[in-house]
Amino acid sequence: EPEELILGGNSSLNMMHDTILRAMVKGVMDGASPWGQLPKVKFLCPSPGYDRHFFICEFLGIEMIPVDMQEDGPVMSQVEERVANDELIKGIWCVPKYSNPTGAVYSDEAVERLAEMNTRAVDFRIFWDNAYAVHHLVDTPVPLKNILEACKQAGNPERVFIFASTSKISFASAGLAIMAGSQTNMEWVKNQMAFQTIGPDKMNQLRHVLFFKNAAGIEAHMKKHSAILKPKFDAVQNILNDELADKKI
Repeated sequence: EPEELILGGNSSLNMMHDTILRAMVKGVMDGASPWGQLPKVKFLCPSPGYDRHFFICEFLGIEMIPVDMQEDGPVMSQVEERVANDELIKGIWCVPKYSNPTGAVYSDEAVERLAEMNTRAVDFRIFWDNAYAVHHLVDTPVPLKNILEACKQAGNPERVFIFASTSKISFASAGLAIMAGSQTNMEWVKNQMAFQTIGPDKMNQLRHVLFFKNAAGIEAHMKKHSAILKPKFDAVQNILNDELADKKI
C-alpha cells in the first residue's frame, strides 16, 4: 500500500544506515529507550553476509553475533534461541533473496518463523535488505514470501523494515531507494526524516517512471540484464568446477 512505502534518494544503504542511527538516538517506537542509551546493542548477522551491513554495526559500536546460513535462510533455531533470551539483541540483518555470497533464498518457513518468533526485546527489528528482488537468472525463480504480510498475520506488524533499490536495475548510484513497512513504522520514520530533508530527487523518480512505466517494464528490463549476465556467471561457475571441484576447498 502507498502508506507503507517511502521513496528515497539513490541509496538504500543510506536509508538503512539512517534508520539504525535514528534508532540509536530516538528509538524505534513510543515507550522504548533509544538504543544509544543502552549499555550495549547487539545485532544478529547471518554469515556469510553483506559486508556493508557489518560496517554499519562496526561504525556505530553495535556488537555483531554471527548466525549460520544455509540454503533456505539462517539457521532459525539459533536465531530463535538468541532473540528469546537477550533483550539487548535489537535486530537482524537479512538479504532474503539471492543472499550474498551464496545465493540463498529464504524459505516460507524461515520467513514465517522470523515473523512469529518470541523476542525478549519489544523493539526488535528485522532489517530486510531485499536488494535482489527482481534479479533473476532463471525463468522460474524461487518465490519469496512477503515478510510484511507474514508479520501482520503473526501479530507483529511493526517488526520489519524493508529496503530495496534500483541501483542494480537502472544505474548504480543513480537509482531509487525504497523503504517499506507498516503504516505505523513509516509514519514514525517520516516524522523524523522531516528534520533531515525536504525530500528526495523528484526528477530522478520521474525519470524512472517514464522509463520503466510499471512492474512489467521492470521485468522486461531485467530479462535483458539476465541475457547479458547469465552466460558470464555460467562461464565462471564452469571454470571453478573444472579447476577446483576436486580440491576440497
